[in-house]
Amino acid sequence: MHFERMAREYAGSRPPYPDALFAALRAAGVAGPGLRVLEVGAGDGLATRELLRLGSGVVALEPGQQLADLLAAANPGAEVVHARLEDAILPDTTFDSVVAATSLHWVDLSVGLPKLHAALRPHGWLAVWRTIFGDDSVETKFRRRVTEIVAARQQQDQEPKREERPTMEELAAGGWFDPVGTQHWRWSIYLSTDQVRRLFRTFQ
Repeated sequence: MHFERMAREYAGSRPPYPDALFAALRAAGVAGPGLRVLEVGAGDGLATRELLRLGSGVVALEPGQQLADLLAAANPGAEVVHARLEDAILPDTTFDSVVAATSLHWVDLSVGLPKLHAALRPHGWLAVWRTIFGDDSVETKFRRRVTEIVAARQQQDQEPKREERPTMEELAAGGWFDPVGTQHWRWSIYLSTDQVRRLFRTFQ
């Protein structure tokens, strides 16, 4: 609901994913010409347009109606389904791969993982990635102040942050998927003061 209330703000503020990510998806056979891809929680289509650019056939699930409308308008080559993964009716053994770009932490995995497994063809892929905003190893006044504000607003515990989930262990739970590998990319972009303000408004 948070993202739906500010759909246009969300659509105009999130930075793109690095090119290296999509090169890795292509190399692994997750996306590319002739491959049918299910995207979970597509938002306004930040990843969708890159999957289409690689030649994938994309079915994009998005639970927010306004975001789904923006997604469909910006990506006419994708089939957009307005639904949560937990509620979506997916045909069995239809997709070569499933991708989730900074979205699977919102899904009930006890429902979602077996549903995704059933929707995949034999030897299909599940690729999950997310952007972690801010690098704690880079010391700046801005970073320190953001850390102070976040620490004051949330309880301190040992659980992974929401945006860092699901973990590989959580994705392997139930035996539906076998972990294959993890990659990390550190990258930087320039954001103006207004862009930072709009970006932080989309966080929940």
